[in-house]
Amino acid sequence: MSESVDARRERILKNAIQLFGKNGYYGTRMSEVAKKARVSPKTLYKFFRGKKELFISARQYAYDRLVRDTIATVPPELEGLDSFAIVKSVLKSYSAFIRQNRGLARILAEAIAVVDADIRRDEEESFVRAVSAMTTVFRNDVQAGKMKLVADPDEVAWLFLSLAFLIAYAVLLDLDSEAVGGFEPEYTLECFFDAMREPAYA
Repeated sequence: MSESVDARRERILKNAIQLFGKNGYYGTRMSEVAKKARVSPKTLYKFFRGKKELFISARQYAYDRLVRDTIATVPPELEGLDSFAIVKSVLKSYSAFIRQNRGLARILAEAIAVVDADIRRDEEESFVRAVSAMTTVFRNDVQAGKMKLVADPDEVAWLFLSLAFLIAYAVLLDLDSEAVGGFEPEYTLECFFDAMREPAYA
């Protein structure tokens, strides 16, 4: 059976992520991506007009997979609880996921390091959308009386996602290795959650 267009595009993106994650944006050539993905350069350019478009698409694919795979690990027993408990579980799964999929984390970090204005803008817009979505969820729970926060939901959402990025960088630097720094993402998250949430039922 011949490969579908969507399957071929996904194969290109997966291989691009590996190369961008290993060599960075500036150290990766389109010809290398074509070779690794087992497509001709002509085919590669049919899908993506250039390296910038390929990188933005690969970064978005990595981000979507990270979100999808971490949310899928939320235990069923958390359904019906407040959004804080769910996000807490998601972020714990996130820290474990990036430790096992460092290539995905590297390309997300690389998007921030690249000086190209379009790439940085795409990364910024993705971050702001994520903050907005999380703020809405938190604010709805606060207004419904399901939980109390020590700060405005918008501020807490910004802090959450900033912490998620910091954890990714710490893992990429191997600071979660006892021989290096002994950083424990799970413990850090527990401290953060305790600090941000008021004792709603005190």
